Amino acid sequence: MQKPIRLGLIGCGGIVQITHARAYRALTDTVQVSALADIVPENLEKVGEMFDVPTENRYTDYREMLEQAAIDVVTIATPHSFHAEQVIAAANAGVAIISEKPMATTLEEADQILEAVRDNGVPYTVVHNYLFTAGMRTALTELDALGKPHFGRSVGMGLKPADFSADHPTPAFAWRASKAKGGGCIIDTSYHEIYSVCTLMRSPVRYVEARVQTLRLDIDVDDIAMLLCEHENGSITTVSGAWCVPGTDSGWCEMHAENGSLRVNHRHNVADALRRYTRADGWKQLELPEFDEAERTDASGHARYFAETFKALAADAALPVRPEMAYHNLAIIEAARKATTERRAIEIPPI
Repeated sequence: MQKPIRLGLIGCGGIVQITHARAYRALTDTVQVSALADIVPENLEKVGEMFDVPTENRYTDYREMLEQAAIDVVTIATPHSFHAEQVIAAANAGVAIISEKPMATTLEEADQILEAVRDNGVPYTVVHNYLFTAGMRTALTELDALGKPHFGRSVGMGLKPADFSADHPTPAFAWRASKAKGGGCIIDTSYHEIYSVCTLMRSPVRYVEARVQTLRLDIDVDDIAMLLCEHENGSITTVSGAWCVPGTDSGWCEMHAENGSLRVNHRHNVADALRRYTRADGWKQLELPEFDEAERTDASGHARYFAETFKALAADAALPVRPEMAYHNLAIIEAARKATTERRAIEIPPI
């Protein structure tokens, strides 16, 4: 029997404690949490107790963990502004890397990451978890039958707390409201809507028009993002995201093609994860019989993402989310910001 992959965690905050940990517990035959790094002692203690990590393998400096701990892979779940530095350090340490999105805050940083990954020959992937929900996995099997897509859209609306700011006492709120930490609506929550709808369209984005602005909240990052994208195959998509709008009928993406349409619901309403439209049948909810109860209720898709990623790492196989996918998503975000400033469509070079 193959030994479990030894996993080191860089960042042990809320998303690890609430979401990632659930996936790791389901994969005990494949992966063992062996070391931790976090600047917050309470996070180290809580996650260390979750996975029985010895105190000597709990670090307040991730660089010490990379130097001293016996690990094969790291996951990076820290504020966006730290991703590039930490990924490059992990690549130089010769370990495989699973990074939370986005891969970086700028394409310049992303280029440095790809160079470090190539130079060190280490596996590297970014978490695009919505591609692994039961609804989305089933939707991907329907695309061929629906034919050539022509229009797609995705919506992710919500209201942040009234006191949402970089001074918020909750760290997860504070860094997301900070430009210095890489926060903002488009790169945090709308990031998911972008890669989800683009995957359904099966064609990279070539041109982006957008308005990425701060309309309501007293923060130095955007609280609304509206994108109009033209794909290489000529299809069009829109992405609507906001932190200053009630989230009614929110958290979904859809594509419309020559033979019908698909609508995938994210985040909520798991029982209605996928609908398909055809002229003959109208809109119909699709059953997901090939997924067990745990998979159908994995609303974020993290559990399946990690399962497939660690399986690929154990087999030395291609990882399910290629770095190029994350790079393209970041290129769309940069183009949207530039389109807002220059009031024109921005062209994205081919992947």
